[in-house]
Amino acid sequence: MSLTPHGPGFSFLDSFEILEPGKRGRGRKWLDPKAPFFADHFPGNPLMPGVLLIECAAQAAGVLWQQPGAAYLAAIRDFRFRKPVLPDQTLDIEVTLEKEMGALAQFDAVLRVGPIVATQGKLMLSRTLSSVV
Repeated sequence: MSLTPHGPGFSFLDSFEILEPGKRGRGRKWLDPKAPFFADHFPGNPLMPGVLLIECAAQAAGVLWQQPGAAYLAAIRDFRFRKPVLPDQTLDIEVTLEKEMGALAQFDAVLRVGPIVATQGKLMLSRTLSSVV
């Protein structure tokens, strides 16, 4: 069963644990070298696309927020890509709820490969499509 409302071809979480209920959690994703995006994202030197790293963070934040139904990505802020993420690595995705504003919530996200920070930034989710800009 998927942790997110996405179909199996667009699920970027293998597991998720609550570290602090309603406040902080951690997801994991093993990056299958056979994933289609690795074949064409720098052939011969594949790496995980940045937009998919952000999607990993958004899906983890959505699971942490635990709202009925889907949560939609509404904004992306200050994401930094510090280290390439490669096939056959496992991402640890830690998300922290910073604030809720009605139908919106802001999260801090840190994605690591082992102890090394690969990507980090902030994102906002919405409970409704009308709040998505």
